[in-house]
Amino acid sequence: MKKNTITKSENSWVYLNNARQLLKDKAGKSDEFYTRPKYVRMAGHTAYMGVLVALNELMQKEGFQKRGRKKVEDYIDFLAKRNRKILNYFNEAYEILHLVMGYDGSLYIKISKLGLEIAEKIIEWVETQLGKKWDKNEK
Repeated sequence: MKKNTITKSENSWVYLNNARQLLKDKAGKSDEFYTRPKYVRMAGHTAYMGVLVALNELMQKEGFQKRGRKKVEDYIDFLAKRNRKILNYFNEAYEILHLVMGYDGSLYIKISKLGLEIAEKIIEWVETQLGKKWDKNEK
C-alpha cells in the first residue's frame, strides 16, 4: 500500500476546532454532561490527532526518524528530552483526550473542556518551537 504524502503542513487548530464543533453540535448537553458518548469519543480522538499532528511536524523538523507508525512512547521520549512541562501536558492529553474521551466517552463536560485546554497549550508550545503560527480560525 502506498502511503499518502502531505506536501503542505496540516493545521493542528483545525482538529481542535472540529472537536469543539462536534461537542457543540452533536454531543448534546444536559446540565453538566453530554448526552451522546459517540460524539464525545469522536471529539476526543479528533483533538488528540491535533496534538499528534503538531508534534509530528516538530519531530520531523528536529530530525526524529522512525520507520512505521509512531507509538505513544516515541512522543514521550521526544518530549522528555525537550520540555518536562510539555511532557506532563502530553501525558494528560493522552489520558483525557485519547483514553477518557476517545475510548471511554466520558460525558462530563468539564473533562472535555480541560482536555481541549491542554491540547491548546501543547500546540501553542509547538508553534513557538517551530517559529510559526497556524491559523486558529481555519476550517
